[in-house]
Amino acid sequence: MPINLARLAVCSALTVSLAWTTSGPTLLAGGANDQVQPKIGRTSDGGFCLAWFDNATGGYDVRANRFNASGQPAWGANGVLVADRSFSSTVDYGAAVISGDRFAVAYNDDRSGSDRISITLLASDGSALWTSTMVTGSDFVANPKVCQDSVSGAIYAAWLQGTTTRVQRLDIATGAPVWSTAANLTDGTAQTQPADLWPAADSSGGVMMSCVRQTGFTSAKLLRAFRISPSGVVGWTTGSAVPVNVMTTGSLQFGNYPACAAVPGIGYVFAWYTTSPLQCVVQVLGLDGAPRFQAGGVTVTATANLERVSPAFAVSAQADRLYVAWSDRVPSSSVYGMGAQAFALSGSGARLWGESGFALQPQATLYSTDFVAVAADSGGANFHWQSSTAFGADVMRARRLSPEAQDLFSAGTVQVAPSSDKGRMAAFMQQGASVVVWQDGATGSTDIRGQRVANDGTVGGNPVRPGDADGNGTVDGVDLAAVLAAWDTNDASTDFSGDGTVNGADVTILLANWG
Repeated sequence: MPINLARLAVCSALTVSLAWTTSGPTLLAGGANDQVQPKIGRTSDGGFCLAWFDNATGGYDVRANRFNASGQPAWGANGVLVADRSFSSTVDYGAAVISGDRFAVAYNDDRSGSDRISITLLASDGSALWTSTMVTGSDFVANPKVCQDSVSGAIYAAWLQGTTTRVQRLDIATGAPVWSTAANLTDGTAQTQPADLWPAADSSGGVMMSCVRQTGFTSAKLLRAFRISPSGVVGWTTGSAVPVNVMTTGSLQFGNYPACAAVPGIGYVFAWYTTSPLQCVVQVLGLDGAPRFQAGGVTVTATANLERVSPAFAVSAQADRLYVAWSDRVPSSSVYGMGAQAFALSGSGARLWGESGFALQPQATLYSTDFVAVAADSGGANFHWQSSTAFGADVMRARRLSPEAQDLFSAGTVQVAPSSDKGRMAAFMQQGASVVVWQDGATGSTDIRGQRVANDGTVGGNPVRPGDADGNGTVDGVDLAAVLAAWDTNDASTDFSGDGTVNGADVTILLANWG
């Protein structure tokens, strides 16, 4: 079991005083004007990397920071500057934590005088290892994405160029493009716009790219999935570049690019909502792209009596669960609520929490409910959402449910953050808790804040030290013995790195927190 000394040094450096408090959320990124569009990725020590757009000095710059499991910054109070840009508005972008706790960020870049797509790789200490700028000519470019192929270690970037999606493989050491020409994802004469990018769920490497297809402004907007091999060949099967139809009926709302996820060894998960009617749908594709649920996906409920929009989801392969949550409303009214549903990843789309789903927040007269984030582990799912009684009076709430939809917080729903403008929420699981990050504050004075919600419903408590498998407050030989006993399994209590396997990475984390 070799010890990665560089990773051990980083883990040791991040073992500092605690930041999550019961008095309120933690400020993660602040300053003059707006800090917006947070993107997060979990690190091996139970912490996370955060990217955001910072308009403090004019022009939405790209910044990033790393935080330990207790919410303490590692790259300075306001992180590091990734790109000093001049944009007066923003589009979507991409960020992903990759091997060695490095952080890859993909973004529109106007520093050369024209709009290009750049990808910057940050080391675990926040220093820039390289920036690679894609040759895109005079075409319109937007919505870049980035991920790492765990088989080869290569980084993949995707972006909109003109009317099609391009994908390029990058050398992880230098950032240099590997393919002589980026893969061009097209669906005949239609526009093909990037939605999400994930590493392949099987062992052959490469990536899966989801795209939104449309033939015109008013035409139906449908979700498609492309498979790209490590050599740049497009197609789920040899000799065929045809994408999989994730959606077969209905249309996405204009400007909506649904997130998806790859589940190693299982396949690909999608959740979206349609217009006319406004309903949420989920689908799981197998490793070969074949739908596991019925063609076109399964609606989250069997009824269309409520408008259901903005789904967010999380998966737990250990529990064989897909959890999804959404905002719902009685049509043509001010009666809002939040719903949730669960499906078996290995199943055919049966609704496990009843044909109407589970009411996270019962229907009531409100200004709105919106911005939901879900995180899951083997014991259940943590749901985070905002609801408001008036404009700018958004309260964040959380609820944890077991795979059988039993409340796991004694209080049921807990309040995570007090009233203020909130939006663009993201969450992830660390050992025994979820961490949620969001935009906070009115336009012109928006910051990025975060909070930890323990699996017992405690808001603002700090985590058990990474490596403390038995939770007694000390990392010692008992914990090491537990790791060795669970070696090469997916035991959640000793998988401190969260990579799905108890291995040397978990020993490294344990030794870094010994005592």
